[in-house]
Amino acid sequence: MILGGIALLIFGINYLKGLDLLQRRNIYYAIYNDVSGINDASPVIFHGYKVGQVVGNELMSDGSGRIVVKFQIDEDRLRITRDTRAEIFSADLFSRAVRIELGTGEPADRGDTLRSVNEMSPTESVTQQIDPLKRKAEGMLASVDSVLTSLQLILNENARGDIDASFANLRGTLESIRATAQRLDALMAKESATISSVLGNIDKFSGNLAAHNDEIGHIISNLDSASAAIANGRLERTMANLEGTSAQLKAALDDLQKGHGTLGKLMKDDSLYNNLTAASHELDVLLEDLHTNPNRYIHLSVFGKKDKLPKLSESDIERIQQAYQKQQEKK
Repeated sequence: MILGGIALLIFGINYLKGLDLLQRRNIYYAIYNDVSGINDASPVIFHGYKVGQVVGNELMSDGSGRIVVKFQIDEDRLRITRDTRAEIFSADLFSRAVRIELGTGEPADRGDTLRSVNEMSPTESVTQQIDPLKRKAEGMLASVDSVLTSLQLILNENARGDIDASFANLRGTLESIRATAQRLDALMAKESATISSVLGNIDKFSGNLAAHNDEIGHIISNLDSASAAIANGRLERTMANLEGTSAQLKAALDDLQKGHGTLGKLMKDDSLYNNLTAASHELDVLLEDLHTNPNRYIHLSVFGKKDKLPKLSESDIERIQQAYQKQQEKK
């Protein structure tokens, strides 16, 4: 009776824990660094369906500080493989459970150690996300404090006076712009008729251009024809002729500079000029002598009297003086 009562007590305690001692037990193990929220009777879940529960956990004997979790799979139809993962996850905000993710490898034996994965708890996840924000907020607060300190140093009485003066100047500038805009509006209202007339003239001019579009096209065609004629070689031939004429003119000028030909000799030889000068001088003397002594060249005897002796002209006197000077130089 005592042994029966003890057995019944053990059976009842395990039944309350969710363990059925009459059912064949499939026990597996997983090793974790942290089992926060996992205790005896924590559920083992597969796709949201409870397939077992945790039946115990203890520290490993190697001194590594890792924890071995022992759990029971009650569902024989679930094919547990050697690469199946046992992941600790947050079932809700207040409890955690073990989630089974089946693998594709060889079937696992009872008592095998499965691969373990530990998902962060909601508190850890929130803390991990909030910590960067906290650090950024602290940095921003430090920056804001520095800015406020700088503003307090900058915004002294003189600076505030300068800022007030700047705003006053800005207000005056805006008033000037407003007055200018009003005058511009008045001018536009006054000259609206003129502006309309100008726009009308522009419209007429555009109409005239459109009306004479054909003539403008003919002019452009003529320009194209002239351009084509120039491109066909007429201008080139004209330039060639001009170049030949220029070469001939240059050759003629070179001959003149060298004294070739009659014009060249006239330009380069002074003898002709000297002869012409001497001949002109003798002609002047002859004409003067003819004027002074016409009877020397024309003999008229009306009454049979002899002509008077010829008179000395100025040229005769000049020749006599020159002959005398030459004779004196020889002495």
